[in-house]
Amino acid sequence: MKVYLLRHGETESNVRHEFSGVTDSKLSNLGKQQAVDAHLRFEEMMFDVVLSSPLTRALDTARVFTDHEVIIHDGLKEMNFGKFEGLTYKEIKERYPEEIEIWHNDTKNYVFPEGESLRMFYDNIVDTYHEILKTYDAENLLIVAHSGVIRCILAHEIAENFEHYWRYSIENCKLSVIEYTEDYHYLTGLNL
Repeated sequence: MKVYLLRHGETESNVRHEFSGVTDSKLSNLGKQQAVDAHLRFEEMMFDVVLSSPLTRALDTARVFTDHEVIIHDGLKEMNFGKFEGLTYKEIKERYPEEIEIWHNDTKNYVFPEGESLRMFYDNIVDTYHEILKTYDAENLLIVAHSGVIRCILAHEIAENFEHYWRYSIENCKLSVIEYTEDYHYLTGLNL
């Protein structure tokens, strides 16, 4: 079995450097073109199952990337940054200086006001991913999601360690691939 992980194309929020976890930011013009380009690079690939985050940026990317039916999975949403959604880091620093200090002192367990912590998010994504693997019997499974989701999956499946979350740079509209054999699994591609 191979699992293909595709990050959505660039969004308008990416361009503005805003935190947009669960905020439904749309693809920028470049993001739309990235999805088309990715489709052309991988148009020969055949997927048995295609799953997507319900957020527009991922769903629109999935629908351009493949002609296959797209199954929406709520568990593939990006992290919830709560009150920080839609703000840049500079704006967060100006509006919530005390929160920034607390966050910096414990980035893994800090719960964003009205949001979630990185640890909570990681645990939810790992549970979702394991449920997906059990539910879908596929040789080639495509998941279209977000950088945070893909980092969680790679940290858990490849590094087998939450601490490795930030060790993966996940680019817009690039594929990462995990191959599963009877005995083990391994990363066969990152940002293809």
